Amino acid sequence: ANEKLRVEGSTLYYSTDDAKEEIDQEINWDDTVAFADMLKENPDITLLQIDSSGGLVEAAVYLADMIIDYELNTHIEGECSSSCLLLFLGGEKRSLARGSWIGLHKTSWASDSLKNYYTEWKEDEGWANEYDFAEWLYEDTQKTILRDLEYLIERGVDPAFAIKTLRADSDDMWYPRRKEMVAAGIITED
Repeated sequence: ANEKLRVEGSTLYYSTDDAKEEIDQEINWDDTVAFADMLKENPDITLLQIDSSGGLVEAAVYLADMIIDYELNTHIEGECSSSCLLLFLGGEKRSLARGSWIGLHKTSWASDSLKNYYTEWKEDEGWANEYDFAEWLYEDTQKTILRDLEYLIERGVDPAFAIKTLRADSDDMWYPRRKEMVAAGIITED
């Protein structure tokens, strides 16, 4: 069983902090399987309550698509930072408990991780050298930013605010105030 997920009535609770192992205290691919199973086994679920400081972006994108498909409402009790925002924005109606917060920052890719990725994938991708990889990376970065921007706008977020979310430094977290997020369409139910 996935200790990050539990169902009570029509609410699915997802709290990455509830994982016993520190390595599991983020949104990851294992969660997507457990998440799908819970939604199938509990057709009465209408609300997803989240508390997470984020995790793997691609896994979060996958979860967000599930949230949209099941037309769930989303509610934050605690924190929803980094890639957790993708899940929250999947909600039809989106609310933030008083005293809770949403943290935003642009994504990052550490140099040692980039080096490992290059080494692992250079043959499969046909990169002759680091410059070929840099060309691919430049293209991939633009695709990712545009995908994120399109998603924010698709979910009703003000385009100017969406751009602002992509400016927050990756080594820092920006916690906008409630009124600003309501005005921007991030929070839909106050």
